[in-house]
Amino acid sequence: MIESLAYLVVRTAHLDAWMDLARTHIGFQTEVLPAGVGVRLRMDERRQRLLLLPTDQEPALSMGLSVAGGQALQEVRARLEGAGYTCTSGTPQENELRAVEDMFFFQDPDGNRVEVVHGLKQAETPFMPGRPLGGFRTGELGLGHVALIASKYPAMAHLYKELLGFRLSDYATVPFKAEFLHVNPRHHTLALVDIEAPPSVHHVMVEYRDLDDVGRAYDMVQERPESVGVTLGRHSNDHVISFYMKTPDGWMLELGWAGRTIDANWKVEALPGPSLWGHDRYWLPDAKRQEARQLLKSIAAQGIRAPVAAQAQAAAEDGVAMGGGQ
Repeated sequence: MIESLAYLVVRTAHLDAWMDLARTHIGFQTEVLPAGVGVRLRMDERRQRLLLLPTDQEPALSMGLSVAGGQALQEVRARLEGAGYTCTSGTPQENELRAVEDMFFFQDPDGNRVEVVHGLKQAETPFMPGRPLGGFRTGELGLGHVALIASKYPAMAHLYKELLGFRLSDYATVPFKAEFLHVNPRHHTLALVDIEAPPSVHHVMVEYRDLDDVGRAYDMVQERPESVGVTLGRHSNDHVISFYMKTPDGWMLELGWAGRTIDANWKVEALPGPSLWGHDRYWLPDAKRQEARQLLKSIAAQGIRAPVAAQAQAAAEDGVAMGGGQ
């Protein structure tokens, strides 16, 4: 059913701070829309991957989940409505703003707005990053992934797995409970985190094509160390090397590299811990943070390690031959 995370809509009262972060730090291409409508952020050949909309209300993030076409859109809508969800069609203005052929939206059990769309449109000009970059890994893998703190965990898991067709990649029980769900070869497009906290967006991950771009972003964040949410490290499940930084709205943006992908031989497993090394999680309570550190020591003592997904794999997904120095 769902094919990818196509885009995100970020409603924010901190538009200027977002634009500076997006362009100069992350490397997105920014396009300011007329009459104060908002800002489009590009990562690739699509017209946009993030849409920033100004608001004087509480900040909010909506996911745009793509399906194959109009018939698939109606099938997903019928399934949701049959399960009791109220679905509302997008207006022509909303569709145009999101650069999609058609969409509808609904609220998940935790109150997050979810938009189901088809026909994400191509841009008319080549992608021009806000700073020198090797590009972002998107294509059939979609924008990246979203991690949600799910207060109504059983209902959230039922919606995304049973109704929308997300499939389990692996799961964690320590130092917190989480399930990692995929819809395409990207290791996970959605993570549901079960901790004692109100429902919220925990983080969004975007993936660079070059490790150097992660390193340079990490260099820049040292100028504002208070904005680091999770230090540089490597995950045990998708093997991404990344760090997390706080956005102007408080949730975190994970900047990563070299995620492995799901294939036909994939086997679901329980994780020994969320990371192989690094990733000191400043957001965790002290006791859980110490538990995470002990897990790292245990993983190191066992000699657990993982291969690095080659850059050539990312290039092959887009049919691009990568030569030396790329």
